[in-house]
Amino acid sequence: MLDHRLAPPAERTDQPVISILGPLELTGPRGPIRLTARRQQILVGALVWQANRVVSIDSLIDVMWGTESPSTARSQVHISVSGVRKRLARAGLHRLIDTEPPGYLARVGPGKLDAHRFDELAELGRTALAAGRLSDADQYYAAALRLWRGDPFSGLRNEHIESIAARLCERRITLSENHFDVRIMLGRSADIISEVVPLVAKYPFRERLRAQLMIALSRSGRTMEALRVYQETRQLFVSELGVEPGPVLRDLEQEILTGTASRIAQDRFSATR
Repeated sequence: MLDHRLAPPAERTDQPVISILGPLELTGPRGPIRLTARRQQILVGALVWQANRVVSIDSLIDVMWGTESPSTARSQVHISVSGVRKRLARAGLHRLIDTEPPGYLARVGPGKLDAHRFDELAELGRTALAAGRLSDADQYYAAALRLWRGDPFSGLRNEHIESIAARLCERRITLSENHFDVRIMLGRSADIISEVVPLVAKYPFRERLRAQLMIALSRSGRTMEALRVYQETRQLFVSELGVEPGPVLRDLEQEILTGTASRIAQDRFSATR
């Protein structure tokens, strides 16, 4: 049975719902809160990424301007915070951003930030998988991935924010790989092919994805296509990296050729990662 934490809390509070797994969005009791100024968006993004922790003004200056900060940077941070607070207050929100020396703190309650919810569901999935509850793990992973609305902080160009986005994307692709493993173990290999193919194109050097695609194709009776994936992988790795595919892919090719590719190599690509 699924843990009760799978369902999002139903109650409404004066805390906003904050989404960063896609364009930055804040939603309060009176609806969406629009932050049109780029500097305000960067400020809020930096604060909610470190939710419930104090972020110093010096750190915020570094995020917003890097090494090219103006002499008025500290006052501009204060002005940006004031502007954000006014928008929040008009939406009935007064406690999202607090002043906490030496800077500011974003107070974000449980379940109010989609990235936190993603991590929570991912952990519930790992726990279910470790206990052998594959169907539960499948549902937790699927619920976590449904939280994504696009690239994190999409449309917000800033070196620091883009670094955060890259880390979030790595969590997403790793969880997708875990989810594919679970669905293969559930006998749903054919279901994942259409999802794995575009990810292989986006992340061409992730061997785990390529192994999952080969397994899914092989188990779906598409042996020649599975072997073609290996050959294309080998050509790409040799031409671009100057190396052969790793032992997992090489062994998998042989297993497919001999008709013994009957299981996921759990000791090599583990879905519990």
